[in-house]
Amino acid sequence: MTAESTTYRKALRVTAILVIGLAVIAVPVGLLVGGTAGLVAAEIGVLVAALSGITTQVAMVIGHDREPHIMAAIMGGSWLLKMLIIIVALLVLQGVDGFHKGLFAGFAVAGVLGTLAVDFWVIRSARIPYVDPGARKNGE
Repeated sequence: MTAESTTYRKALRVTAILVIGLAVIAVPVGLLVGGTAGLVAAEIGVLVAALSGITTQVAMVIGHDREPHIMAAIMGGSWLLKMLIIIVALLVLQGVDGFHKGLFAGFAVAGVLGTLAVDFWVIRSARIPYVDPGARKNGE
């Protein structure tokens, strides 16, 4: 397994743990603040955060060792798919009466920022070389 693969898998693992932890926190907070509607809104916010973070990391696990144009297609396709899902979800939720928008936004933003922090931390602490030490210079 390459250093890149190990790094992307670590990011995926840590993000999954973060999202599960956030979901556990969202249950009591959602119930206390908004009752059943608050619980549903908080958990949907966590789901949006999970969709945002985990799809990018899965795309990197799948695409990092492919040709650059294939990796770009995988990343762009995953981004487009998650944006479409989030937009459709927001349009549907807009018309739901009793949906606690504050809890939804709070947990969605907290989760997205958390997944971004995990990405930054894992990549920053990774030991991935910038150059290939076995590569030859100028065709030598």
